[in-house]
Amino acid sequence: MYKNRLQEYAQRSAIQLPMYKTVNEGSQHAPKFRSTVVVDGQIYTSSNTFLQRKIAEQDVSKLALEHISKKIKDEICPLTTLICENTVFCKSILNEFAVKMNLQKPIYNTVQREGLPPVFISSLVFNGVCYNGEPGRNKKEAEQLAARVVILSHLGESGSGIILSEIIKSKGKLYAALHKVKDRSHANISAVPQGPSIRAMEVAIPGASSSQAVNLQSGFVPVDLPEPLIVGPSSSKKRQKNQEEADKKLQYDTQLSLAALPMTQAPPSSLA
Repeated sequence: MYKNRLQEYAQRSAIQLPMYKTVNEGSQHAPKFRSTVVVDGQIYTSSNTFLQRKIAEQDVSKLALEHISKKIKDEICPLTTLICENTVFCKSILNEFAVKMNLQKPIYNTVQREGLPPVFISSLVFNGVCYNGEPGRNKKEAEQLAARVVILSHLGESGSGIILSEIIKSKGKLYAALHKVKDRSHANISAVPQGPSIRAMEVAIPGASSSQAVNLQSGFVPVDLPEPLIVGPSSSKKRQKNQEEADKKLQYDTQLSLAALPMTQAPPSSLA
């Protein structure tokens, strides 16, 4: 019985079939058979010896199944927590599980109950068994909750539970990666400096005194100033000429901008 169960586990988990090695540690007239089995890269050796080879192999198969069941239970706790806290991948997990187990994909039936707020209840048929999910706020959530019921019911099985746990682990890594990217994008947005609201700014006219600076209101958009010229090694006369041309252009653009402003007050006239 234990050998058959171990072989079924290997077939469902899509791993190599168990390999047995049994030796006689006694004599031919008083045999003492001890068996060893290799399953999924793990080696299990029976602590007892038996008079018959078949009994020794059954005993080591039982030992292997006990260790595998314990391993599954240890892995179920964090996976169960992950599934219960995040249902966003439950339908995807169940569909992938059905494909790997060569089963038909689940068929969902979702209804909306009357009342406010709206409540949705979903049920599904998987491998000939009907499962009912918890109420959800919308149709999508209700179907995810129904898929979660199926997943939790299969996690404890020795064969299919291993396949299901591997699928959940891969989805869990994807979920964590998505959250990491989302958190990083929020951090980048919050780190962008917000410029101060400029209510007014002063434009100084080249060649004029500081008292003649013009105060421009926030509605005014100044003309784009020329970018500083990048001058390579040249004579001082050439650099001076380029600077004078830039100053003249800046003064001209500023005068054009001032001419476009509405006149709110006439300038005081000087009396002779």
